[in-house]
Amino acid sequence: MRGGLSYEGIGFAAAAFKAGAGIKALVAAADRDAVVGLPVVVSSAQTVDFGADGDTVFGFIDVYENDGYCSVQYAGYRTDIITTATAPTVGKIAALDGAGKVKDSATTAKLRSPIFIEVDSTAKTATVFLG
Repeated sequence: MRGGLSYEGIGFAAAAFKAGAGIKALVAAADRDAVVGLPVVVSSAQTVDFGADGDTVFGFIDVYENDGYCSVQYAGYRTDIITTATAPTVGKIAALDGAGKVKDSATTAKLRSPIFIEVDSTAKTATVFLG
């Protein structure tokens, strides 16, 4: 008989982003470890932050650096994510609750939609995360 399954770290991929004001405020009030594992959204060009209630999770902070940047896990499995008091439903899209936890999303979409990471309006080009 199998001893159990663990998904931690499978398919892990991360990228560096600028930390938004909410992330920086929490680090200043606590320490840099306080933000590790928290869900984020892309909030502006090359920047992530905590987002608003109902936003779809882009990724999770893996490391916060003292220079105001953070490594965000955007792909793969991550375990031990803090959820709201109401347990999420397996198979639903993960959304932010606006307070650093995850919950069920109201959307029924099953695929991550491409999102803009940065836009150069002068050159009329953009960087898009495909999911």
